[in-house]
Amino acid sequence: MKKSNLIFAFFFILLGLLTAAAPYSFAHVCKAGEKIMKCFWTARVELFLGLSLALLGFVKVLTRAPALQLGVNIGIIINAAGIFLTPTLLIGVCAMKKMHCHAVAQPVLVVFGILILVTGLVQSVILWKKR
Repeated sequence: MKKSNLIFAFFFILLGLLTAAAPYSFAHVCKAGEKIMKCFWTARVELFLGLSLALLGFVKVLTRAPALQLGVNIGIIINAAGIFLTPTLLIGVCAMKKMHCHAVAQPVLVVFGILILVTGLVQSVILWKKR
């Protein structure tokens, strides 16, 4: 495996783990109380998407063929779109702008999603040219 592919793979693993951990640590969302807020469900979806992204990054470490790498990148790009769309369009976060989930968690997850999406697209173009 080339060094650049390994760097991309570890980048996806790192961002996947950060995405999974963010709603439960530094970009926390509301806890489930009497009423379960939208951000609680967003955190659960982001946990799944982040862990699946980290798993796809690990699969990238194990694969060597550019065609397989490109296939894994398609999965990464789809996960990145989910990471971006969950707090904005699909589920959302609390409506109050002063809430931590609205002020911190949503922008963090959107930035992670865009970063993963752009990186996945860049590596896909690189891999496509090598085919």
